[in-house]
Amino acid sequence: MTLAAPFAKKISRRIFLQSLMQAPLALFLAGCAGIGGGESGPRAPGLGAQARRQNRIYGAAVQSWQLKDAQFAAALKREAAMLVPENELKWDAVHPAPGRFDFRGYRRLAGFAHANGMAMRGHCLVWHRSNPVWLKAALVRASRGEAEKIMEQHIRRVLHETAPMIRQWDVVNEAFDPQSERADGWRETLWLRALGPGYVPLAYRLAHEADPDLILVYNDYGLAYSDRGGHRKRQLVLRFLERCMRDNVPLHALGLQSHLDPSRPLAGDEFTGFLEQVRGMGYAVLVTELDLNLARLPGPMAGNITPAQHYVRVYLDMLQKTGAIDTLLTWGLSDRYTWLREYWPHIEGALPLDRNLNRAALWETLRAGWLG
Repeated sequence: MTLAAPFAKKISRRIFLQSLMQAPLALFLAGCAGIGGGESGPRAPGLGAQARRQNRIYGAAVQSWQLKDAQFAAALKREAAMLVPENELKWDAVHPAPGRFDFRGYRRLAGFAHANGMAMRGHCLVWHRSNPVWLKAALVRASRGEAEKIMEQHIRRVLHETAPMIRQWDVVNEAFDPQSERADGWRETLWLRALGPGYVPLAYRLAHEADPDLILVYNDYGLAYSDRGGHRKRQLVLRFLERCMRDNVPLHALGLQSHLDPSRPLAGDEFTGFLEQVRGMGYAVLVTELDLNLARLPGPMAGNITPAQHYVRVYLDMLQKTGAIDTLLTWGLSDRYTWLREYWPHIEGALPLDRNLNRAALWETLRAGWLG
C-alpha cells in the first residue's frame, strides 16, 4: 500500500496544537479568558485552564460509567480540557463481533466533552490486548489480504465515527517488548503473527488515508528508566522511528505513557539524549498516560506521597530539557477511579485528585513542574 501523496514528516508546533483546538474546545477556551497561569490552591483554575494560558493542553483518561458520579463529573469539567476514552475505543468495546460496531460508550463521553467544551484524543487503534475473541480466530484463518482488510475496515469505521471530534490518535500501542526473544524486539501479537512487522506501518497508512488531517502517534511505556528494559526499549523505538522516516510512514509524534514507578531509577542524560534524537527527527513528544505508583516503595504508602514528588519533578525536568511538552494527559483524574486499584486496592497518590476529589500532591507537582 502506498500513500496518495508524499507525506511531510515534520509539523510545526503551531500546526500540531491547532489540530487539537477544534470547535468543541472553543467553548472551554472562552471560559478561560482572563485566567492567569501557574496559580495554586483549592480555588485556583483547573490544570486545563492554566495550561491553555501557555498554549498547552491538559487532559485525563476517563470511562463513560464514571460520569454517573456527579461529583467526579464536576471535577473533570473543572480540571480537564481534553478527555481520552480509557477503554471505550479499544477493539473489544467498539468491534465486539465481525462487522458489528458499538460506539455507545464513546458517544456518552463525546457528548460530555462537547457539552463542556473539551477536546478528545483517541486510544487506540491497534494493540495486543483488549481484543475480542472473534478477532484472534479470524486472523488465524485469514490470508494476508484478508487480515489487512479486517484492519482496514476497523480503522476506517472507527475514524469515521469519531471525526471530527477526535483529531489525534494512538494508532499503535506498545509494539515492542524488551524481553522479546526476537532479535528485532517486536512484541508477539496476533497482528505480528498474521502480517509480520509490516502491520505497524500498515496501520499508520490506513489511518492517514482514512483521514489525512489526523495527528498520528506511536504510544509506549517504560522509556525513561535506567535499567536494562528501559535501555532496550529506547533502542527499539529509535530504530522504529528512523525506519518510519526512511519509509515515509505517516507518523507525527511519540507518546510517552509515563506510568511512573519511583522504585525504578530514571535514565537521566540517556533519556534526555533519546528525546533529543526523537525531536531531531521531527517528531513531537507527548505525555499520554501519566500516573504515579507508590506501591513498590518501602513503608506506608501515605508517607511516600510527598517525597515521591521529587521523582516526578525530575522526570518533568528531563522531558522539558529538550523542548516544550505541549500535551500532558494523566491516566485518570482521581485516585477514586485509577486502574491501579485493580492491583493495589488501597493505592494513594496516583493522580492529581485524591479519592475525595481534592487536589492532591501530584496536582501541585504538575502545576509547578510543568506549568510553573
